[in-house]
Amino acid sequence: MAVYQAPGCWPGEAEGRILWVGSQEKPERRSSADRPAEIARLRDALRRGLADIEAWIERQPTLGGRVLLQSCRDALQDPAFTQRVTMLIDQHGLSAPAALDEAAGLVAGIMARSEELAERARLLPMAARWLARRLSGAAYPPGVILAAQEFSPLELLDRTCPAVMAAGEPAVVGDAPLLWGVAAASPDWDGRRARISGTRLIIGEEAEAAMRYEAERRAVVEVARRMKADGLVRLTAGNVSCRIAGAGLFAITPSGMDYDRLEPADICILDLDGNVVEGHRRPSTEAPLHRMTYRMRPDVGGIVHTHSIYASAFACTGQELPVISTELAALVGGTVRCAPYAESGTEAFADVAVATLGEEDVAVLFQNHGVMAVGPTLERAYAVAVGVEEAAQILHIARQLGEPIILPEEERRRLFRARRTRYGQSGEA
Repeated sequence: MAVYQAPGCWPGEAEGRILWVGSQEKPERRSSADRPAEIARLRDALRRGLADIEAWIERQPTLGGRVLLQSCRDALQDPAFTQRVTMLIDQHGLSAPAALDEAAGLVAGIMARSEELAERARLLPMAARWLARRLSGAAYPPGVILAAQEFSPLELLDRTCPAVMAAGEPAVVGDAPLLWGVAAASPDWDGRRARISGTRLIIGEEAEAAMRYEAERRAVVEVARRMKADGLVRLTAGNVSCRIAGAGLFAITPSGMDYDRLEPADICILDLDGNVVEGHRRPSTEAPLHRMTYRMRPDVGGIVHTHSIYASAFACTGQELPVISTELAALVGGTVRCAPYAESGTEAFADVAVATLGEEDVAVLFQNHGVMAVGPTLERAYAVAVGVEEAAQILHIARQLGEPIILPEEERRRLFRARRTRYGQSGEA
């Protein structure tokens, strides 16, 4: 357990898992189909945002806080800024969040050349990001304690979650619990159980709550780490899941997290309709693929989706992977087919993948993407993923040497049955 004493706070008591808030993500630069509606949406968000800032100004006990918020309000109402935002939507078809971000950067750069407008140039990007986040509908999950190096004044006032920051006392005053000046605040705290009590932050094992489905979460973490260590993925690509027997649920890796840093608490628990039942992370973007596979294949207990190099090369040429070795025959039985191209992370992608996988296959290639392996257990699915990549390498090399010999279907099926009934120790085949 670790206890940190903060120099100051906005009082309150809170418990939850720490959610590290890093640098603000830039809004996705996408287009808007209905430009007049997007402009109307922007104006409504700006009106409501300005009204909230006015209310916060009235509640500030210090002159410095009131002046700062008035400057934020003035920055958002700056004519050059509002005209630029509207133009980016109307003429370039950008979405309102993307237009806010781009306009703030352009206008603040011009303002910064003037000493008189230097303060507005500093505040404009911060205020625009705050409004863009509101427009995008982004929300923090319940039961978290936010942590960051620093929060902007608008972020501090526009929240209900408790928070901790390394920066010193803010210029504004708000209500939701806040500890400031906690110099040890670090991304390593992300996901850890913590408690705020007065000016104290308590982090550690004693604060950890009991975790359900721990065995399945740990299994997913272990396979995800092995997947990276064995070279089946790089960086944060791929995903792993495990069915939770008898519960109508599955455990899946979170989106975009380094597998070497994964902990069981990071694993998301979803139901077969795609709802997050437990977990403080965003689940993998390929959750629809896993969900639909479990729904359509009750025999599947584990799924491993990789971007392994050689198998992905076959997928990128739209080729299927014939059974060239006895090892692959024992693992998959028949030819590994290639699903037609579809946008990954979508229901359409999941539909195409599951249709190609069929009722009996245990592996499928995704055109221009990667590989999915399934099995009655997660361990078995991982063995299939390894076997598919090995077979793809062997076939590539064999083609350099001559014409590969493909195993006859009858022999493939015999080897597949033998693997299931005679390989390994009793109860482990």
